[in-house]
Amino acid sequence: MAKSNGRIRLGVKDIIGKRVLILGEVGSGKTLLASKLLKELMTIIDPREITIIDMAPRRIGKVGGKISDYVDSIDKARYLSPKKVYAPRLAGTSRQQVLEYAELNRRAVEPLLAEFSRSPTKVLILNDVTLYLHAGRLGRIIGCMRLAETFLATAYRGSRLAEDHGSGITNRERRLVEAMAIRMDRTIELERS
Repeated sequence: MAKSNGRIRLGVKDIIGKRVLILGEVGSGKTLLASKLLKELMTIIDPREITIIDMAPRRIGKVGGKISDYVDSIDKARYLSPKKVYAPRLAGTSRQQVLEYAELNRRAVEPLLAEFSRSPTKVLILNDVTLYLHAGRLGRIIGCMRLAETFLATAYRGSRLAEDHGSGITNRERRLVEAMAIRMDRTIELERS
């Protein structure tokens, strides 16, 4: 796995035809890097052949943020995002509430994954896939990944959001992100600068 201090030189030629996972702590630049790569992709691939499933919540301080915050021409591609996304560990005040928010996220994202499965495109970009993995199945993500020629995903890996009120979503997230990473051609871990 490649580590970077934020000065990574990852270009579109490094991801075409590959499965790439970008990992990092809160504020490390995962979504920004994915957005830059999306902009490059849109110059060489028909944007109608690109699907973005943006699972990230709206920005809460330095946490979260959507690809649409960085890409003005997002509407040229197929951009799918739930109407409401929760940050379970930040918004939840109890074990039950954290689990409830994780389940609401799963229910909101699964129809978007199903839509992609019914009508796949050459490129699939998943932003903040960990919000789905808190309660969702890795098999759904892998199934969608296999339908795309080029797959790019961002996922949280860090310690700042470790407190989960005993819900177990932090351990589940870590385990599923590791299981996802071994299926990638390239995994990049951004370090917070």
